[in-house]
Amino acid sequence: MQRPRPFRRILVAESPVRRPGERRAKPLPCRVGVLPWVVDRNWLTILVGATFRFDPSAALRPVPLEPAPPRPFFAGPPAPTEAPRVDDFVPMRLLVDLTLTGHVEVLPMPSGTFTKVAPRNAAIGLGERRVGFTVRADEPGRIPLCPPFTQRMQGGTIDLGPQPCHDGSTHHFHHPEKFDLSVYQAAIPELRYEVDDVTSIRLAGIFPDPEAALDLELPRLVPRALVNYSQARVQRGDVRLFVDGITIDLDGSTVDVTWRGLVETTANPHVDVDRIAIGWAPPARWHEDPWGAWDDNLRELPRGRFRFAVERDDVVRGEEPPKLSEEELLMARYETWGHPNAAEPEMLPHEAATIAAELAEQRWPREEVLRRHGIDDDAWGIEERAWAQRLASVREEPDGGPSAEYALAYQRASDALATPREAEITAAEYVAIAAKMKRGDPTKVLAEARIGIAGFGRIDRRFRAKAKADKAFAAELARLRADEEARHGGPRDPSKVEEKSLEGGT
Repeated sequence: MQRPRPFRRILVAESPVRRPGERRAKPLPCRVGVLPWVVDRNWLTILVGATFRFDPSAALRPVPLEPAPPRPFFAGPPAPTEAPRVDDFVPMRLLVDLTLTGHVEVLPMPSGTFTKVAPRNAAIGLGERRVGFTVRADEPGRIPLCPPFTQRMQGGTIDLGPQPCHDGSTHHFHHPEKFDLSVYQAAIPELRYEVDDVTSIRLAGIFPDPEAALDLELPRLVPRALVNYSQARVQRGDVRLFVDGITIDLDGSTVDVTWRGLVETTANPHVDVDRIAIGWAPPARWHEDPWGAWDDNLRELPRGRFRFAVERDDVVRGEEPPKLSEEELLMARYETWGHPNAAEPEMLPHEAATIAAELAEQRWPREEVLRRHGIDDDAWGIEERAWAQRLASVREEPDGGPSAEYALAYQRASDALATPREAEITAAEYVAIAAKMKRGDPTKVLAEARIGIAGFGRIDRRFRAKAKADKAFAAELARLRADEEARHGGPRDPSKVEEKSLEGGT
């Protein structure tokens, strides 16, 4: 398809996922593509492809699918020398395609029997509707799951693999009204399913044990798209992505799953669409509380993955989309900070508190402190905001929770950074410094006293604690404050100063 002019890439922001038992969220392995097309109006298809592994010997039932590196996208019909494959860049599929590739081991029959090879009776299906077939061969060995070896139970061959589909690029994906979109299906009619019928994946009769049957889980998390448009008057669109392809590779024990959704756009979608956010959640979560699920995803988006969507032309040329420049990546991350809720903290309370305490000292360059703790400025900015929000909601946590632990860890880390100069400060100097800070530039006052803002905080805590425990010292501190104020034209009533001191004022 010829690219429109002016051509600009569509940015994809993929929210990370925090798996059970893990503190750190990571983007799921997947590929995201876009395809503009026309049928009565302008549409943009959003395509997400992911690959999962399964262990045929797993004891857990149904067998779970584990994320794996995604296979590359395919576009257009395969060359005559290439194996059949599913064309990913189609506008949409009305039904879910199920395809099967790979080999099955056919065993020899015992000597003296009528046939040399035992046929395999097998089945494949989604949900409750399964398709039975037989694998037959003249000689034992690894037999490919394709005709003439795969046959229907009632006779005749059956092709379980990908089927050729219509190549929409021949007319630039411009379709007349009432165009029959079923020409884009990639499976034989028996292996096409309604979305609601896709509840599990059934495989039987194709494993080393001829009697073995497996039910594979569907992916526990499914994607959804949130489209931001360039024009402010066009509100962003929440786009449900429907599963429309499941390809099983028996040799690699992998399952490729594709989801597809579409949004109405303009004749120049690359200008109309500014960004597509991809979020992940269990299907029930999207169904019951989609905006709650989006809140979970958008607050984590600053930790996500940012890249340009794959275009059909990229795949045809065998190229990856260009990487974002440093400026584009910085802007993409910056745009995610507009969400009102911060991400969940990933660092343990004492880890975050230690970094925050060292930065508060302002004795070392920021880059040096972060590098020492193995974190960069972007990651710390997210973590800092996460802990700030957590600390602001401390009342919602029973017994203070991690927030109370953070506060204690911060004080311990700060106290460990105390300098000898701080121990030299007398009560009189403390009162004088505090008074000067109120009257002038605190930074300049502290610089003249050769202590930092964090150091003054430690000194302040030290004298407050002593005044709270020692009434005589509290009275002396009040007198020093009264004298200091008197020297600069303030009141000389020590009782009022003492009262203010005991209430926590400086």
